[in-house]
Amino acid sequence: MRLTLRDFTPADEPEVLRLFSDCDDWFQAATGHPSGPGDVQSLFYALPDGAVDEQKHLLVAEAQGMIGFVDLVLDHPEKGHASIGFFLVPKDLRRWGIGREMVRAITERYPAITHFHVRLDDFQPGQEFLKAMGFALNGQGACWRSRRGPTAGSRPGSRGRCGSVRA
Repeated sequence: MRLTLRDFTPADEPEVLRLFSDCDDWFQAATGHPSGPGDVQSLFYALPDGAVDEQKHLLVAEAQGMIGFVDLVLDHPEKGHASIGFFLVPKDLRRWGIGREMVRAITERYPAITHFHVRLDDFQPGQEFLKAMGFALNGQGACWRSRRGPTAGSRPGSRGRCGSVRA
């Protein structure tokens, strides 16, 4: 499958809200409550410590319609790293390789990013996905080193600077 990863636009909000509703299992595990109408808007203001608005990217994954969403902060916690707030894929499309394709598309779109950090939550399918992708789980976070850029040839999940995850 080949998907397109593009920037979120305001016209996407109704479809993203439907996706959020379909991903209530993740919202319950991560936040303790179901998704709500203000969740898309709140993403614009949700930044990790030390990040600024210009680093924030909300991305829509498409392949014959919306099939995923990514909350991403570039050059955080440091240059060449990215913090991923979450990957969302509709329940009926999970385990079809969409998450893997989303990671591939992110690494192609942002080749200067060599490390990806994700904050862990209690969503077991998400943790299984991260492990399958080669993320190194470390306490409250997970990190993955891309095979691109200055770390070319490194194994996904290899330690390097992933030992101190600060997503």
